[in-house]
Amino acid sequence: MPEGLRSPTVFTPKSISEAVAFKFRNPNARFWAGGTYIMSRPGFYPNPSQRDIISLEGIQDLTRIYHADRYLEAGAMVTIQQLLTMGSFMFSKELNNAINSIGSSVIRNQATIGGALCTSDMRFSLSCILATMNAQVEIRMVSKSANSRWIPVSKLYDRKGIFLFSESALVTRVRIPTDVTSQYQFISRTLDSPMHNPSESVIFGLQYSINQGSIATPNLCIALPDSCFYMSQDFDNLLSTLSFPITQEKASRISKRLASDLKQSVRQNASPLQIERAARLLDVVLNEINTNYLAG
Repeated sequence: MPEGLRSPTVFTPKSISEAVAFKFRNPNARFWAGGTYIMSRPGFYPNPSQRDIISLEGIQDLTRIYHADRYLEAGAMVTIQQLLTMGSFMFSKELNNAINSIGSSVIRNQATIGGALCTSDMRFSLSCILATMNAQVEIRMVSKSANSRWIPVSKLYDRKGIFLFSESALVTRVRIPTDVTSQYQFISRTLDSPMHNPSESVIFGLQYSINQGSIATPNLCIALPDSCFYMSQDFDNLLSTLSFPITQEKASRISKRLASDLKQSVRQNASPLQIERAARLLDVVLNEINTNYLAG
């Protein structure tokens, strides 16, 4: 090995508490799930500043899937394909299609839920899908007490798409609501490849219902993989003011407002193309909702 390079030390805890304790004693070590994203980054290895690894592979509690009447709960080491297989009869057709569109079958069989949600500065389709669905995650804090709490997936990130708990907590479980699929409509769209072309890709999610011609309880999420994770209660409230049928002019005005909001939320590496794509996606979706409403 060239001088100055080092191989990482790999810790192999058998429990969540042990993994958190390792991290507490070794702050520079990183939690390691499937490694799908980490190992694909340029300069990952060899690297003079190679960080030690806390492998989560041997923790059985992180591989469990639990079905309840109102939700599906999956450990952070469950793969995306396992989630899709186990949830296929509980999820809506639209949600199944959205998860199935994530990468290839090879990627879905390797990538874990926790790994997909916890990349430090890149957002992928699963985070947008689950945030739109109002899913929650359990996080175990890296501290002496190692206390845990449940938070919405949307609270894992700031508006620029940075994961807020990369050094301070371990995501252990994800809870996905399944009792809302008959009450709400769910739309998910991904333009371009978040992994291969993050500077042009756009991930779009919208959950809503129609009540007496108006959009009720909308939940919009826009992710620009390397620069933005946008959810706004103010913008959702704006969508709630829409009464169908709507004019093309009104749909365009709402879309332009989204573009304006995104420009204020993104990191410097966001491209004008992405913002325009996101705005046009919303415009298309609003017109689709309008068409469906008119068709009865």
